[in-house]
Amino acid sequence: MPFSLSRPLATCLLAFGLPLFCQTPSEPPVDPVIYTPLRMEEGTWDAEVTFYESDKESGHATGVQTNTLLTNGHWMVNDFKIPASDKFPAYEGHGVWGYDPVAKTYVDTWVDTNDLTVRTDYGFWNEKDKTMIWSSKQSDGKGHFIDYRITEEFKGDLRVFTFYQLGMATPNPHPLVKIVFKKRKTR
Repeated sequence: MPFSLSRPLATCLLAFGLPLFCQTPSEPPVDPVIYTPLRMEEGTWDAEVTFYESDKESGHATGVQTNTLLTNGHWMVNDFKIPASDKFPAYEGHGVWGYDPVAKTYVDTWVDTNDLTVRTDYGFWNEKDKTMIWSSKQSDGKGHFIDYRITEEFKGDLRVFTFYQLGMATPNPHPLVKIVFKKRKTR
């Protein structure tokens, strides 16, 4: 007798994204070059972090980011940790990003120990400059939405990640953090 699942169980498994032995809708075709920045970010990276306050450097830290590409090569899982120092508490952040073939744009979600809410970024890949450019709007919990811009420049085994807040009255970028990531060599 062939194996079959009851309809309620099959529906439950599909709701959680678990594969079944059935036909699922196919993703729209995507040019494989879309996934280039994900492959470039994969691996373990040592981080030199510079913090800014009022557009001036206000401190430094080091950390480690581990980036795991899912087996389909379409989504990246980021885990970033900075240990506590005498000036700053420990930091931990977690994100998932990739190219959304339905929305036809890159999408990133990020949660960390500094924010009260999930941040969702929308971005594009500038192939010529090897740079990801992200934009987001996040609630400050006081009825205001803050605009952010993020650039991530890929330079071989180095990545330069700069996080800016845009001014409320005029949208001038103000740096909040700059991270220079250096990729660890695989053994």
